[in-house]
Amino acid sequence: MRIYLDSDADLGLLQGRRIAVIGYGNQGRAQALNLRDSGLDVVVGNRDDIYAKHARADGFHVSPINVATAQAQVVLLLIPDEVTPVVFEARIATQLLPQSLLVFASGYSVAFEQLTLPSQVDVGLLAPRMIGAGVRDLYVTGEGFPAFVGVAQDISGQTLPLVLALAKGIGATRRGVVPVTFAQEAELDLFTEQCFGPAFGAVLTTSINLLLNAGYPPEAVLLELYMSGEFAYTLRKIAELGLVEQAALHSRTSQYGSMSRGLRFQIPELRERLRAGLEEIRNGTFAREWAAEQAEGAPTLAMLRAQAQEMPLYQLEQELREALGSIAAASPSTQSQSSSELSRRGPWSMLRAGIARCLQRLRRPRHPRSTPPTPRDRPPSEAPTPSEAPTPSLTSPLSDGQLRRTLQTFLENASCDPMLQAFAAGRHVTTYYRFTDVDLAFSLGFHDGHVVGSLGNETEAQVQLTLASITLDSMLTGTLSPVRAALSGEIVFDGDPRLAMTVQRIQKDLVRLYSQARRQVLQGSDNA
Repeated sequence: MRIYLDSDADLGLLQGRRIAVIGYGNQGRAQALNLRDSGLDVVVGNRDDIYAKHARADGFHVSPINVATAQAQVVLLLIPDEVTPVVFEARIATQLLPQSLLVFASGYSVAFEQLTLPSQVDVGLLAPRMIGAGVRDLYVTGEGFPAFVGVAQDISGQTLPLVLALAKGIGATRRGVVPVTFAQEAELDLFTEQCFGPAFGAVLTTSINLLLNAGYPPEAVLLELYMSGEFAYTLRKIAELGLVEQAALHSRTSQYGSMSRGLRFQIPELRERLRAGLEEIRNGTFAREWAAEQAEGAPTLAMLRAQAQEMPLYQLEQELREALGSIAAASPSTQSQSSSELSRRGPWSMLRAGIARCLQRLRRPRHPRSTPPTPRDRPPSEAPTPSEAPTPSLTSPLSDGQLRRTLQTFLENASCDPMLQAFAAGRHVTTYYRFTDVDLAFSLGFHDGHVVGSLGNETEAQVQLTLASITLDSMLTGTLSPVRAALSGEIVFDGDPRLAMTVQRIQKDLVRLYSQARRQVLQGSDNA
């Protein structure tokens, strides 16, 4: 094991060298301030925006990126991965001084060959394992923070010593820096973001839904699982003491329960999904997918963000934070209207009132397909006005025969819909839907401008969804978000997640066509 500390780094190597920090965002500001406080000559390269204004306010000389690059012997590239290739080619590559040092804060662009490195410069990696605010705060307190370092190109023979000197200048060698390759840094970072993080998120959201459906108070569920900060504190202690030793901080009941029940969650499928995610990262599939997404203007990312903010859990968190903040702010000496209300009703009664409103949205009523929903099943805030309320027959659950006819009509209409045909141009994706409660399945495909759908047996498909018929009916009538259904376990997904998200872009058109087909079938049944 090799870890570099302060004693392994020499700040003197950077004396007489001008350092250009390119980008004055969170990391750029923190590293520029730390390097300057370490006695080094630092300038900032940034376009003329609010960040440049902040840099000037902090006392730095600010130049356009190309000018700052041409003036420096050391260039720290601290701009986002998604813009790095374009900015590098246009403003940096041709301005680098011969035998200068180019340092990346992320291995992404180099590891996935998104840019061409000039042959006459040293290329290193200095990647703090800490957010920008922490890089600055931990430098000021003297604690420091860990970082990764690496070398991609060593023309001078001094690349690693110079990178270690920079690591010392920003405070990383106080805690220790670990040598890695550019590819290892990028792959580990992406694995955390795409595999470990989402897996943990799925455990969290599944636990929330399970406990709420079991009848536990929502404020208690969220506080117990994560909003109290106890779990975050435990993670900090794991970092300090280790996964095993931190267990001593918990009760013996906790220790026994965790260790004796842990085997229950050693799920082989989880390991295989994590492995598949890692392989997508290592073979460049994700990098190519993300590049294509950016080329289209990132529509899928915008859609995912919007859907995440529409989730009832998002609203529930907002209500809980607001209520907890109101309780914390109230004091006996503050007799404002809000504190008087808290005093009269009790702090937790106001909290529960706000949470109850969100809980109505969070718990979607589940009706047997043979029992029509009643008016009380719709939260008052979502009740339709008389002018927009559908006729009772159109809100009735579908029989097996009606569902089959609705899907058949839906697929026929979809095949000739101009909006879906436009979406299908240049695409090749088929989604297969299998029901768990009805002996019925169907597929919907988009291929080079053609929309093809069919009822029946399983077909070759890039996306497979297994779900109850009422879940599909709720999704395609617009009363249930597909993302919410997936997070709550109402959909079992298999296949290509990128293609599944792409199909989400036409969800409104699918709802339009399905709802139209549903009305036709129910009206036909009434007329019959």
